[in-house]
Parts: sequence; C-alpha cells; structure tokens
Amino acid sequence: MITNSKGVTMVELLAVVVIATICLTLIFGIWLSGDQSAKRTMTENDLQADAHLVQVRITRAFYDQQDRPFSVNIDNGNVILTLTNSDSSTRDETISDPDLFYIKEEDADTQPQSILNGNNKEIGKKITVDYVIKMRNSSNEADIGGPSFHLDTTLNYPWTDDEESGSSDSQK
Repeated sequence: MITNSKGVTMVELLAVVVIATICLTLIFGIWLSGDQSAKRTMTENDLQADAHLVQVRITRAFYDQQDRPFSVNIDNGNVILTLTNSDSSTRDETISDPDLFYIKEEDADTQPQSILNGNNKEIGKKITVDYVIKMRNSSNEADIGGPSFHLDTTLNYPWTDDEESGSSDSQK
C-alpha cells in the first residue's frame, strides 16, 4: 500500500475553511455591534450637547430680556432666536445645529409669559422650552427611527422662594 503523507487531504482543507469562516463571522459580528453602538452613543452625545447649547442661549436671552426683548421659534427644524435691538430692529440667529431637527412639543410655550400674583400684578416672567431633538435625514426631515433627546426646561425670572414662581430646570 502506497501512502502519501506530504500533502493535505480535501477533508482537512475543508475543515480548516469551515472553522476559519465561523471564527471570522463571530469576530465581524462583534466588531459590527461595537461600531453601531459607538455611532449611536456619539449621536446621542451630539444631541445632548446641542440641546445644552440651545438651552444656554435661550437662558441668556431670557435673563437679558429687559435689555433686549426676544422670541424663540422653530423653522424647518431649526431653533431661531429673534432678538430686538435698541433701535427696534430685529435680528434672527439660528442657535441649533443644522444637522439636527427640533420638534416643539404641543404644550410648550417658548415666548416669555408674565407671572401674576393673586392681585393680577406681574411679579416676573416665565418661559417653558419643551423640544424633542432628532437627527436630520437625507430628505431634510426628522429621522423618526433614530435616537432622540428631550429638552424640557422652565425658566422663571426673577428668582423667588415662592413655590408658584420657583425655578425648574431639567433635562430628560
């Protein structure tokens, strides 16, 4: 009987290919999962960072309202801060990232409202900001299935110890 021990049989070669394919599939699956998780985390961080910047800009405008009245609007998913100058001219500033889409919640009132005491005398102003922030998709609309961030803030001015006109600042 003639034996040839110098080569690899077809069965051995096939077994190596199958084992290598299984290992590569597992490694690729783990890598793809980690990559998707990293992208999702970076997107959520971008949403939260932009929400913080918008909140800071609205807060600054609100507390400077005696010097410069303002209004806040959403136009095509962008947050627009309209400042009134001393000569009564207005200037619009887009204060949100153009890659993000802001959606105003139904009950949000982003214009300064008077806070009245029991005698209908104004004791301050209040503004409520309630936005849902999403990524903007290729058709320039909100990405419905993607991650989102909810910005919900109420600002009161001036600060008082009165519970009715106390300040609440929270993000969800």
